[in-house]
Amino acid sequence: MAKVKTVREVVGQVVVTSSAEREKAIALHDYVRESIKFGFNKYLDEDQSDYTLTYGYGHCNSQSRLMVNLFRSIGLEAYQHFVVIPKDILNGSIPPSRSWLLPKELCHSYVDVKVEGKWCAIDSFIIDTPLLKAAQAILVKEGRPLGYGVRVDSINVWDGTSDAFSQFDQSMMIEDHGRVEELEVYFCTSKYRHKIIGLRFNTIFRLMGERGMAAGIAHLDSIRKSFTT
Repeated sequence: MAKVKTVREVVGQVVVTSSAEREKAIALHDYVRESIKFGFNKYLDEDQSDYTLTYGYGHCNSQSRLMVNLFRSIGLEAYQHFVVIPKDILNGSIPPSRSWLLPKELCHSYVDVKVEGKWCAIDSFIIDTPLLKAAQAILVKEGRPLGYGVRVDSINVWDGTSDAFSQFDQSMMIEDHGRVEELEVYFCTSKYRHKIIGLRFNTIFRLMGERGMAAGIAHLDSIRKSFTT
């Protein structure tokens, strides 16, 4: 499948016009899951969908933003839903030298989407299959319930009718910030956790640039390669 760089191109390439609404939604979900690898890019939470598609890596918030835009492009009602969770899910997912970039609590977003009259809550598109399998194998070996971006019981398959999560679980909830439309407004509130000494991680990551992201991407890719089927 050819590399695409815009939401419109993804829809044109992935969605079959005559398909049922649920089938279209699943096709877009699966595209994001396998085409955008889990990882951090230089725009972090301020990432635009076209950049996520071009760069090919994104974390929960950039991928959720992309997923919402894709769903809306085919006429589905969809929103980013933000919650605060502990940082434990990301332990091991970044190089030790960058561990200071993990705040104690994370602002995680999943997607609320209405498909054929039913609301679903999903983040199952965030973790690509190679990383999911590799990370879960490591967690089983280590006897840990979560880390490397996943839970030991995470799923990344969605049937278009049920809730499905590859990262979030209700037991992890610290705060529920609900659906967020105005992201820049949200980032300026006290609810937003991704900052240190008053400086947003969005700014720090942007200053680091793609070169600064390379070590983190390589670390996650090494985890992916550690699993052999």
